[in-house]
Amino acid sequence: MALQGDLREMSVADLIQHYGQDQKSAHITIKHNGQQASLYFQGGRVAHAELDEEQGEEVVYRILLWEAGTFSLEAGVEPPAITIERSWSGLLLEGARRLDEESLIETKEVNQTVKKEHKPMAAKRKSDMLAEALQELLEQSADIDGAAVVGIDGLVYSANVPSRSMDEDLVGAAAATVLGLSKRSIQQLKRGNFTRTLMQGDDGNLIVSEASEDTLLVALTPKNVNLGMAFAEVRDILERLRDIL
Repeated sequence: MALQGDLREMSVADLIQHYGQDQKSAHITIKHNGQQASLYFQGGRVAHAELDEEQGEEVVYRILLWEAGTFSLEAGVEPPAITIERSWSGLLLEGARRLDEESLIETKEVNQTVKKEHKPMAAKRKSDMLAEALQELLEQSADIDGAAVVGIDGLVYSANVPSRSMDEDLVGAAAATVLGLSKRSIQQLKRGNFTRTLMQGDDGNLIVSEASEDTLLVALTPKNVNLGMAFAEVRDILERLRDIL
């Protein structure tokens, strides 16, 4: 008898991780909104996937987006073909990367629409105060060379970035995406509430901090800076921003 379940209780990603680690052969049928996909496991990996006429990795990335539906599992079933070479963990990582990339694009598109219709955050004076606070931060800091105040939806309220070619909307969209990933990771690892995250690259760092319940501070730094001093400066400007907000 096949094992059955609901995707709201065990997601497609959970199924792939669980049965990928099982090192056994199995066939999982997944149903969602009238569609039916098949995953075949063999020797600790997803060996084959099918959805309509499509086969292989792209099927996995599509069904990772299915949040509702049902599944049934038959143990000991061998795959009819081998169409996937990537490991199960590699599939999940690539799926997460694609999801984040899509979210970034969607957030930027929403920002462009909202900017045309969105009322000012408050009176003009508040906008001026935010701009002045960011300007003073950059003038006084040797460690931070760009900053922005961003809503949790990615809408940029005020920005002062180091390069005129840098897209301010992209800064806001990236901050909203980083916030979502950081909050989920902290919750999953039971680390309490999100306060700040640091991302480091070859050419510099990105610090995203919570300024208020619905507002973020994004600070950009060059590489090889004193991060302790940068964190202290971020902490100081957050106090001022909270008074303004």
